[in-house]
This record gives sequence, C-alpha cells and structure tokens, in this order.
Amino acid sequence: MQAHRTWSLGLVLILLAVQQQSALPEDFPGMAVPENSAIVLAVAADGVQIYESKPNPSGGMQWSLKAPEAELKSASGDVLGRHTAGPSWILNDGSAIVGSLPPLKNVAAPGSISWLLLAVKAKSGSGTLDKVDYVMRVATDGGLAPADLPTAEGETVKVKYHAIYIFLRKF
Repeated sequence: MQAHRTWSLGLVLILLAVQQQSALPEDFPGMAVPENSAIVLAVAADGVQIYESKPNPSGGMQWSLKAPEAELKSASGDVLGRHTAGPSWILNDGSAIVGSLPPLKNVAAPGSISWLLLAVKAKSGSGTLDKVDYVMRVATDGGLAPADLPTAEGETVKVKYHAIYIFLRKF
C-alpha cells in the first residue's frame, strides 16, 4: 500500500508539472512532445491490461493484449473518463478519440508496459478530446503480460497498471 501511495503522490506532481508547463519534464527520456503541438490535458490512468491466451505460431500458447480498462483521473483524483479497447479514450464531457496503431513511437519501460506516442485516427462528440491529435502514454507502472505462459486457449488475465496519458493538439 505504501508503494501505491508513493507512486500516486509522484503522479500528482508530474501531472501538475505537465499541465502547467505544456511541456514534458526531462524525466521522460526518449519521449518528446511532437513538434508544433501543445498539451490539451494530462490524466492519470488506474486500471488493468487484459490479456488473452492464443496459439503461438511457434507452438504452445502466448499472451496477447485484448484490451485496457482504466479510469482517467485528474491530479485531484476526480474521474474524468475511461480508457478502453481501440485504443479509445472517452471523457465524461462526451468527447472520445481512437488512437492509430502501430504507435508513432514506442519506448521500452523496464518492468512495465511501454511508453507510447499515438496519432489520433478518429474523434467523436464535442468536448476536450475533439481538439486532440496525439496521445502519449508515459510514466507507466505494471501492466506487462505474466511471465508464466498460458496452458489453454481463451484464458484471460487482468494485470494492474498505472500511467499518465497526455493529450496533445497540433497548432
């Protein structure tokens, strides 16, 4: 519980810094705000990465990402929306976006899911996200598929993760 509290405090400090500066702190090596863009919103994500077992072409079974399920929270902890399969982000104001895969940038994060830069391929609704052109996932903690391989097709596992999502617009 202490580790989660420490991570949460650090997350709040990072969120506040990002929202006030419209630039990323130097603590995010390998990731930079795309040229000619500005930060629209930064949120914390608390949730799970859902993995499903599928046949491995080399034999046996492997874990494959099925979908994320996460709440998107402000620095003060208010739930602003959710992150789901797609990958999609839906805010309580009715705006939603879908990211384009593969990512424009993928930076390994030892022991956690990768940091990503995604272009937005679809928008719906009117609100904060209708201005967004890119999504960054940084400061990840957890979320990796289990090291133990599945034994049967169709097994699912939910792995907790935390991250910061930064929504950017072109100007």
